[in-house]
Amino acid sequence: MPIRLPILIFFSLLITSCSTTRIDQEVNAAYSIKDGESIVVLSDSYHTGNKTENDFMDCLNRSLSKKQDQFNIISTTEFQNIFYPWFEPSTAPQNIEDLPKVLGKQIIKDKLDELEIKYLVKVTGETKTNASSGALSCAAGPGGGGCFGFAWWDDTSSYEASVWDLSQETSVGNLSANVSGTSVIPAIVIPIPILARTQSNACEGLTQQIVGFFSQ
Repeated sequence: MPIRLPILIFFSLLITSCSTTRIDQEVNAAYSIKDGESIVVLSDSYHTGNKTENDFMDCLNRSLSKKQDQFNIISTTEFQNIFYPWFEPSTAPQNIEDLPKVLGKQIIKDKLDELEIKYLVKVTGETKTNASSGALSCAAGPGGGGCFGFAWWDDTSSYEASVWDLSQETSVGNLSANVSGTSVIPAIVIPIPILARTQSNACEGLTQQIVGFFSQ
């Protein structure tokens, strides 16, 4: 039995190595950002049926703050609090065509100018499990206990970001990050989870896309 554990670990590592990452970038119009100007990342609204996960947005805000010094980052939560209720999930503009309705309010324009917010990065997407199989069984007895079996699942983290120029009321670019991978849990007495971490990799990929976009 001890021989089987290294075999399962090797097999699981072989599976998790089969992950893919794809990032894309599209520029629609001329854009620029100056020292002191700010950007905000905002998740899609609830009623579109595919709200971006809060933990992904938290990761994106933290990662952007750490990995660049070209522009200011106003966190999603802070932005929503300042502009309450106009950019709450149920009231925020869903597409670039809806933007003039919100920006037509003078109080919003004044606050945007005060905070020097130049761009809004609208993020949509999700992490989902596509397939899974296998089983784990755990038991305990007088002589001890343990788990036995093998389980795996495929995850895909797919996110897109549209960069909106608030001063021009137009979309200047589109970015995306798509990561897929297989997570496994082999178990002979002790479960050994080996996770693909597709969501964190997608966060890293989209961060690089946003930073690179404004570095051009």
